[in-house]
Amino acid sequence: MSLRPLGVAPPAFLAGRFSPTADLYLGFACRDRLARGALRQLSPTVFAAGETLIVIRHAAGMRTLPPHRRLVYVIDDDIRAGIADRALPPIYRAKLALLEWPEARRFEPAAAAILATSSALAATLRARRPGARVEEIAPAWPVAQMPVPDPVAPIRRIGLLMGRSHARDAAPLWAPLLRVLDRRPGLALTVSGNLDLPRVVARHPAVDVLPALDWAAYLGWLRQARLDLGLAPHLASRRFNAARSASKLGEYAIAGAAVIGSDSWHEAARGAMCGRCLALGADPAAWIAAIDRLIDDPASARAMAAKNREALIAADAEGHQRRLWASLLDAAED
Repeated sequence: MSLRPLGVAPPAFLAGRFSPTADLYLGFACRDRLARGALRQLSPTVFAAGETLIVIRHAAGMRTLPPHRRLVYVIDDDIRAGIADRALPPIYRAKLALLEWPEARRFEPAAAAILATSSALAATLRARRPGARVEEIAPAWPVAQMPVPDPVAPIRRIGLLMGRSHARDAAPLWAPLLRVLDRRPGLALTVSGNLDLPRVVARHPAVDVLPALDWAAYLGWLRQARLDLGLAPHLASRRFNAARSASKLGEYAIAGAAVIGSDSWHEAARGAMCGRCLALGADPAAWIAAIDRLIDDPASARAMAAKNREALIAADAEGHQRRLWASLLDAAED
């Protein structure tokens, strides 16, 4: 097969300068390949290894893609579901429609392998692309590097760290969370500033607003942060969020937090069956009841966080990634 280019990439302004997805699914596991030049980063989301091109989500920022014999496409969202999901913020749906969906239509049929970041997303892609090679790939958070939280320490800080696409998902919790803070002196809440916070939340004395940070700065902050509970509510957009990866389980584990997620998020529901997290419905009252219960029984929260951390370490996502990438890249060069 001859080397071939594959079209013109979308402009850089549609995407950011850094890609956590690239690090979590390739960069951390393949740092040795990057160091010796066997894997080259051409843009935040495009890599090349020999005559194999790797595109992670999109190729924004490149004028054209270089010639290549094989393409590997990594995707971490059910893009079609997101475009149709009116519970998502309009600007996020527009980004999916203008950037990710055209890229998916271009790369899915051209890919020698599609790597999907959850079992639900992999099932969707296998149904849409029968006969295609679709592999699951888990995020590789460096959880083993982090200290183990004190198993008897009280619950002092809650985190609600989510991206812009979750603004409506978190909204039903703001008022009841503030009531929890008001009746529990000494409890604090750290929230992402990109969640379109109501003024009453942003100005509450027990709320710390984390400003928008680039990926490197956020990872640095997360490594030194200490959270006791980590919330991942999907209270508005349940269809799109169902296929999300298990990334939040690792992200909150970095900060030592016990995770409360939505039962519509398949990875949280699966984790809850093993005692790694809680998975709740869309009723805010159930979330507040669970938060109160864990605050009053911190040992249970610590045990759940420990079980999640142990499961992440045992799963060895980074090792699995290295073996998967070796099977895709080394075989292609033989």
